[in-house]
Amino acid sequence: MGIRGHRRAACGGLLLAFALFCIGFSRGEAAESIASPGPDDVDEPEEVVYAARTRPDRVGRIMAPVFVNGQGPFSFIVDTGATRSAIAPHLAERLGLLPDFSQPLDLHGITGAASVPSILVQTLQVGDLTQVNRRLPVVVPTVFADADGILGVDGFKNMCLRANFVDGSVSITRKGCTNSSKYWPRANARFRFGGLVVVAARVGGQRVKAIIDTGAERSLGNPQLLRALGLEDEAASPMAASDVTGATEHRMAGSTVLVPTIFIDELEVTTLPVTFGDFAVFRLWNLDTEPAVVLGMDVLGTIDGLVIDYRRSQIRVLPAGSSGEPEINQRALPGRLP
Repeated sequence: MGIRGHRRAACGGLLLAFALFCIGFSRGEAAESIASPGPDDVDEPEEVVYAARTRPDRVGRIMAPVFVNGQGPFSFIVDTGATRSAIAPHLAERLGLLPDFSQPLDLHGITGAASVPSILVQTLQVGDLTQVNRRLPVVVPTVFADADGILGVDGFKNMCLRANFVDGSVSITRKGCTNSSKYWPRANARFRFGGLVVVAARVGGQRVKAIIDTGAERSLGNPQLLRALGLEDEAASPMAASDVTGATEHRMAGSTVLVPTIFIDELEVTTLPVTFGDFAVFRLWNLDTEPAVVLGMDVLGTIDGLVIDYRRSQIRVLPAGSSGEPEINQRALPGRLP
């Protein structure tokens, strides 16, 4: 399994892993995001809003340090599939905040929806980016593992998210992304529902919507994609059976099968196992009538670098094994991480 640039020569090999969740929230109490404005010239050196080491586990999630009510830093999962942030029960308790069941929020996960209690935090700070008077859902502990919360993308407008899996760092810049080498495979993106990253793809000759989701550990497909690819027999095999759990306590049965190469502009995703099922999140995203796939950390975590440019509406990747300087006469190899 892997990601590479299909307009270049070989760009590196890849790998895989499993499990998942992805969350979205109904409209809740309005929150204000405050960020100092920066110049529009994105080609100048960028100012880092925050940068810190992420997990060394390449199939784990991207982690970032977050301050809540002036305390921290706490370890939050950077989730490009979540439109709002969330908090773990143990962190709410540590902050002395009692979950408020009188002001619940609707939590929408991969497998279903649930009404959960909330807390009101005065500040949620990531470097120079501060969200104030934020009401956050308190989510079941199993979602977080040992993390303290989820950092959603509602404050990422016009910013640049970069994850370097070689040195284990993550950064967000307020000025947008610097220009990287033209040998970096890239794809144009659309941002829906407050920042959900959607790219146009082709799989087995079929047009497909692909969601880039750093909060999902496993890649997922909807029934429309399964039928379009003619993989019903493979999915019906007992060997393909798998269970799926999400941000809520609902569990669903799925079927995991290999899909043909996925082409996304200059990118190829090869030998990818996708778990298919009638997952509620596709209905939430209005992607239940056309073929769609969620690309999770099972494939994203195998590359050397990931860039999501919210200003240029673009994603870029550096395939595994390509993080060093290119060799002489091998211009097909990507350059260094930006």
